[in-house]
This record gives sequence, structure tokens and C-alpha cells, in this order.
Amino acid sequence: MTLHALPARRLPLVMAMGAAISCTTASAPPVERFVVRSSWARIADSGATSGAYLEIVNNDSVSRSLIAVITDDAAAAEVHETMQHEEVAHMMPRTDLPIAAGAVLTMQPGGLHVMLVDVRRALAVGDSVRLRLRFSDSTDVPVTVPVKTL
Repeated sequence: MTLHALPARRLPLVMAMGAAISCTTASAPPVERFVVRSSWARIADSGATSGAYLEIVNNDSVSRSLIAVITDDAAAAEVHETMQHEEVAHMMPRTDLPIAAGAVLTMQPGGLHVMLVDVRRALAVGDSVRLRLRFSDSTDVPVTVPVKTL
């Protein structure tokens, strides 16, 4: 039986059923593989070094690694880890930071951080720094990091 052959009183019921079916087949919006939250960067004079801190959530079902940070707002952006050795703080560059599936990588003062070397302009409270996080699966995630005081 075609839609045209239905009695007029049944047509609204058939249309409502069709609408309900189309609503249930709509797909949910895709989940972002990586989410960045709680980001901030330190104030700095032009030409100085600053630090950026953030949390990266890996929503993927497999482990991924942060392999690079890219910016036009400084001569270089390098991931470093501050560690204590014989009561002296040392910074070690990190070029591969694994983030397990469903885990959060936290960058904070005194630990992991993005070192912004030779910032191209003074960074004051209210400014922001644009970063691009590159992951081992070739995903690039753009992030705008606000400049704040500690």
C-alpha cells in the first residue's frame, strides 16, 4: 500500500512514525579525540622565555603520544619536564609523551610544560598564545592559551 492509498485519518500516524524513525537514526556528534582544558601561559617580555601549561584528555580508544608543539608566537615551543636530581632542578626535553586511552596528561609548573623560547611579543595578562599540538596519529589540535599570572 502506498502513502497515497492510506485513509486520511491514518496519514498523521504514518508521518509521525517516519519522523520518529528518522530521529532515532540520526548519529551523535563525533567525540573529539583530544580535548585541551585548564590551559594558561606565563607573562613574559618580548624576547624572553615563557611557559605554557595545560591538560590534554585522550578520548581515543588507544594510546597516543604528543610528539610536538608548534607556534608562531615564539621562536620555538619545546616540551620540557622539570625534575629534581640531588636537590637541584633540571629541565629535560621530552619529544614523545604517551597519553593512554581515556587518560589525562597534565602540564603544570614544576613538572611537564611547554617552554616558549624567545617570545615574539610581550605577553601580558589578557593576551593569548596560539599553539598547535601534534600527536603520533598525525592529528593537529589548535589551542589558544590565555596569558595569566600564577
